[in-house]
Amino acid sequence: MNRTRTRTSLIAAGCMALLLAGCGNDGTATSADANKEEAARIASEPTELVFYNTSNGWTQERFMEEYGNPIAKKFPNYTLKFVTQENSQTLPNLLTTGQQIDILMASIGLTPAFLLNYGLESDISDLIKKYGYDLTRLETSLVDIQRDLADGGIYGLPVTNTSAALFYNKDLFDKFGVGYPKDGMTWDETFALAQQMTRQDGGVKYRGLTMAFQHVLFLNQLSAPHVDKKTNKAAFLQDGFVRSFENLARFYRIQGNELPNNKFALGSQRDDFYKVQDIAMFLSLSGSAVSFGAMNWDAVQLPVFADKRNAGPQAYPNYFYLTNMSKKRDAAFQVMDYVTSLEYQKWLTEKGSFPVVRESSKLMEDFGKTNPIYVGKNVKSLMPQSFAPATTKTKFQDAADKEILNALNKYASGSDVNTALRQAAEATDQAITATAAK
Repeated sequence: MNRTRTRTSLIAAGCMALLLAGCGNDGTATSADANKEEAARIASEPTELVFYNTSNGWTQERFMEEYGNPIAKKFPNYTLKFVTQENSQTLPNLLTTGQQIDILMASIGLTPAFLLNYGLESDISDLIKKYGYDLTRLETSLVDIQRDLADGGIYGLPVTNTSAALFYNKDLFDKFGVGYPKDGMTWDETFALAQQMTRQDGGVKYRGLTMAFQHVLFLNQLSAPHVDKKTNKAAFLQDGFVRSFENLARFYRIQGNELPNNKFALGSQRDDFYKVQDIAMFLSLSGSAVSFGAMNWDAVQLPVFADKRNAGPQAYPNYFYLTNMSKKRDAAFQVMDYVTSLEYQKWLTEKGSFPVVRESSKLMEDFGKTNPIYVGKNVKSLMPQSFAPATTKTKFQDAADKEILNALNKYASGSDVNTALRQAAEATDQAITATAAK
């Protein structure tokens, strides 16, 4: 009898030990299992989720191809509604009509103008904790951007990433017998090459280099912010910003490479590169090649400062933001979890989007393999080996961008850099004060 009791006690003790071993002292395994069960329960319930993309040019078809179809396959009980900016469906119009938006899709560049300015931000830290989401799966700098934006919290998760690169027209370099741009070029070497490629031939005016000025400055390698987060004042006169601004703006003082009418417009810089094809080089976001069509292009890394050769440009991620309007936070978070999974990121990378996971080098080996526009291209140079530390993004970015373009126009017209930036800073500070007073 005693032996039986002892044996029974040992078995019970062993079972308890196994239970505790499975749970851990803090009940981690049980909690994780419960989270999985809760996620599965939510995914099984019919739910409509509304997505809004802040970028122009997105259609229902494009959304479904890049996001919607895989999400619908993963969550067959979810109904996905996509709202575009087309047909006057601007965000303020939608908000006025009471349209609910669950997930706001925005680049870090458009985040201040849309998420912050309209007060749609919502900290998802509680959901990250609830479902045991592992933030270490993501590229560190992309999480840091959110931590800074949300003062330690997190408003959204990155879905795709990009940065900046230098694209060039191989046919023009071949036409004039000039060697192609190379990885690792300094800004001064690139400036000299732009001078060499700026010319007239057969009555045609060729420009050496144009750029998406606003984007490239936004991602500057010196990590110089536009607005000081502590003071909410323009930071245009700080050394790093002055150097970054003048380094880019000087290309528009090359004779023959000036801004049309000394006024910057992205269309005149971008469209002539891949449509008219009278521009030799184009500085832009790394994903810009999707617009180039059949032109004979290739790419190299963004040029570097001679004294900072290892400083790449900053990251320019696109995020899924769970808005504070959403009444389906758990369901929306399951989608956000999925689109940052290795499974989805692998599929997206093969289509030609840049991944957001920390260990992305393996995925990048198959970058664009299902997208013919990248066949034979120097795709490894579309992203830097390391990103510059991200600058703080504030809701006053729009005001800063507007005045920086005015400063560029003045500089291109002959104004000295300090005067142009000082005037821009004064105008930005006035705009910030007016906005803050509302």
